[in-house]
Amino acid sequence: MQKTERFDSALYGVAPRIRQALERLSATVRENAEEIRLRTGLPVALTVSGETVFVQENGQISFIITRDLLKADKSEVDETFKRLCKNSVYAHTEELKNGFIIMENGHRAGICGRITENGAVHDISSVNIRIAREIPGAANDISRRYTGGGLLIAGPPGSGKTTVLRDLVRQLSDGLCGKIYRVSVIDSRGEISGSTGGRAQNNLGANTDVLLTSDKAAGIEIAVRTMFPDIVAFDEIGTEDELRRVSESFCAGVSIITTAHIGSAEDIMKRNVTAALIKSGAIGSVALLPDIHGGTIRMIDAKEFNRGMAV
Repeated sequence: MQKTERFDSALYGVAPRIRQALERLSATVRENAEEIRLRTGLPVALTVSGETVFVQENGQISFIITRDLLKADKSEVDETFKRLCKNSVYAHTEELKNGFIIMENGHRAGICGRITENGAVHDISSVNIRIAREIPGAANDISRRYTGGGLLIAGPPGSGKTTVLRDLVRQLSDGLCGKIYRVSVIDSRGEISGSTGGRAQNNLGANTDVLLTSDKAAGIEIAVRTMFPDIVAFDEIGTEDELRRVSESFCAGVSIITTAHIGSAEDIMKRNVTAALIKSGAIGSVALLPDIHGGTIRMIDAKEFNRGMAV
């Protein structure tokens, strides 16, 4: 997809009046938009290249809050929620328990409102649509230095971890890193593959299998047992169960590539799961992504973290 097509493909879930204004945005804004935020009674906001901008009624953007900003009323936020669910909230129950809806083409919508004890969401107050971005070459700094083994892609929110992971999978699968790897992707939110109707909308290479499941730990086990991959890749390691399956995969000779939210290099050894991941030996190197303001990707041998020398 072209950059503007990525933005446009996420608009199917937006209430008509707001969608029309968003469709009038300039190509530059649409190409660089990362999020679309609708909040009841408040101005429609975009995140563009890491900065917040507001949408005016005429489809222009504003960097300040003015009287002529486009605002989403309660009915439009409700309609957007229903459109995102394709009028079947029940079908998205498991996703909503985690605060989001998986959209077509790899996009994701975060949902805020009143959450009941059983995980149901009522009185929707805001919707945040995250635009999935496919950037060929985003992982070049990593692929040039990748020689096999486990890899942790770490960085702060908004640093592009999923985008980099997606491109790295493509390069590994297509043989652009020295050999053609068999890659199994465990896609818990549909963001990596953008799968629709059994087909990945994002380019993950010619030798990649995709398993769509919200249970990443079980997905890792299934992939290792049934697909015989060289590499299992998934987004955001976060639980002890996932860590255990990673260790089992390592013992079975399968490499793991995953991501983690961290604010700085020091945080890797401060977080229980990432510290245990490093100490397990399943990770051979860490790719530290810069924040949204830019910089270069740092590749660090995981042994440096164990020695406390990586910071």
